[in-house]
Amino acid sequence: MPKNNKKKQNKSKNTKKVTNASEELKQNETEKAVENEEVKTAEANVDTANKAADTTNKADKKSKKDNKNKNNKQAKKDKSAKKSWFKDFKAELKKVVWPKGKELFSNTAVVIVMVLVVSLIIFLLDLAFDFMYKFEVDQVRKVQNSISVNETVDETNTTDTNTTSEETNATTENETASEDGANTSENSVSE
Repeated sequence: MPKNNKKKQNKSKNTKKVTNASEELKQNETEKAVENEEVKTAEANVDTANKAADTTNKADKKSKKDNKNKNNKQAKKDKSAKKSWFKDFKAELKKVVWPKGKELFSNTAVVIVMVLVVSLIIFLLDLAFDFMYKFEVDQVRKVQNSISVNETVDETNTTDTNTTSEETNATTENETASEDGANTSENSVSE
């Protein structure tokens, strides 16, 4: 029996070893699986970051291409617009009916005559307004002079009347004084 026990013990040891080994394998596998998952998630993160960078790069490239295309289209439109404007301009000039020599001469003569008539009218109006202005200024000066003359005459009249009244007062005083003197002389003679 002891051999069986040893065998059993060996078996149990072996089974323990096997179970330990299988557990270790399982742990290793789970660790590897976790590592693989971490690696996968890291790779996925890197992939998404790369994809995002690629999409931004693509978007940048597209926007640059779009801007270039827009600029090119606008430049082409501008050039074509300029060309079409000049073409339209030339087409309109071809539609113009240019006058012949006699028509040109008669139209020019009409323009020159009208310019002379209008300038003569303006000249005459200028002379008339100038004359009216000078006439008005002369009238205003005359009124101012007459007002100032009247004021000076009034002042001289008042001074003249003052002086004449003083003179008359003086002469009357002299006359009364001379009469008084004559009366006194007569009185002295009669005495």
